[in-house]
Amino acid sequence: MQLPRRLPELTDDLVSEIALCLLPEEVASLYSPPPPLPLPPAYCGRLMGAGLQQLSFNPPPKPSIRTSHDRAMAAPPDLMDDAIGEILLRLPPDEPACLVRAAIVCKLWRRVLFDPGFPRLYREFHRTPPLLGFLHNSFRDGYGRIPRFVPTTAANPFPQQVLEENNWWIGDCRHGRVLVQQPLKIEYMMWDPITGNREELRRPKTEPYLYHTVAVLCAVAGCDHGGCHGGPFLVIFMSTDSHSVRVCVYSSMTRAWGMSLSVPGNGCLGFDMKRGALTSDNIYYCNVRYGDKFVIAKYQLGSHSLSMMDQPDNYKMFPLLMPNEDGSLGLAGIKGTSLCLWSRKVNTEGIDEWIQWRVIELDKLLPTDKYYYNKVYVSGFAEDVGFIYLSTADYVVFTFELKSGRVDKVSELGEHYTAVFPFMSFYTPGTVPGHMVVHVLL
Repeated sequence: MQLPRRLPELTDDLVSEIALCLLPEEVASLYSPPPPLPLPPAYCGRLMGAGLQQLSFNPPPKPSIRTSHDRAMAAPPDLMDDAIGEILLRLPPDEPACLVRAAIVCKLWRRVLFDPGFPRLYREFHRTPPLLGFLHNSFRDGYGRIPRFVPTTAANPFPQQVLEENNWWIGDCRHGRVLVQQPLKIEYMMWDPITGNREELRRPKTEPYLYHTVAVLCAVAGCDHGGCHGGPFLVIFMSTDSHSVRVCVYSSMTRAWGMSLSVPGNGCLGFDMKRGALTSDNIYYCNVRYGDKFVIAKYQLGSHSLSMMDQPDNYKMFPLLMPNEDGSLGLAGIKGTSLCLWSRKVNTEGIDEWIQWRVIELDKLLPTDKYYYNKVYVSGFAEDVGFIYLSTADYVVFTFELKSGRVDKVSELGEHYTAVFPFMSFYTPGTVPGHMVVHVLL
């Protein structure tokens, strides 16, 4: 089966024709009868309006007998597959459970969704991977460190049991991959939650260090990161002591660390727990103490060079680096009750400089009854969707959408954490292991 690359307009007549071609027994061919698992009303509505009964997995009524004339009017199987594919491609990626539930409606829908070409067409149609939630590190008395995943959709690719049993520590999360540190080991593990793939790697053999940070990213040049699961990846390891800053890169293609690179540290100490910002082939980390000030460490992958650059301002609560929509480096920091946004631009003299381009008054956006804006800090950023994560001293997490200015509360866990790691990935039935399908449905 080949799904069409160019999709014609989805009309009510087309939906009606598809509905008339489905036999009632096809709707419940796989289950007889489990608890009702209806598709979301927004997607059942048009089919119900076209004459198809609600897809609820209740015992269907006895099917009517179709005449030879009815069978002659039915669409050919290949055309039916294409028409169903056109509809299923339009299910929203930010609610992956819709696709999983659609796959158990009937054999025809399941065949379309599990076709090897469907995930690629689905990614091409929607382009930007959806935000499924965020990871964070926490501590629990008697258990030690425990990573957690806070879902923002009905589908959760991170069963909490898997996270708790392994006592991992989240180092980074990017391009559908999660880099975790394993307890009591000097090893990292790259984990792809969607496919279940795992690959262990030892830390590089470098000079002793006091602090370190890591980043994981796709190694394919020009990749849109919509479906690079299983592809090659890089791990960037950056460390500091009182004398120097060092960086080393691991490649999954060679399964080895490259040559270490260092620059003088001038009494350099520490990294905070926030993830670095990736723009083009540069990775940045801020809040690096360098002498009597905080600076930004910049590593350029292409030239394998390491340098330091000034931060635009001093903030009581550590700021956050992020890629701007135009590809430039951005920074967000809290000063008083204001969220200040900066951008790194080239001025008329050809020199890079920081420009403050926006100030948001948080006391006008966050709930005032608890005075959240008096104790808030930036803890993460989800690129491509433009969300800044704001955490409070009361352990509440909000998202601030840059384009609309909308603020939403996404977590109130009662646990302290300073950094969030957004997880973005397409999540289609053909790429989800069987046990994960059951988890999504539950």
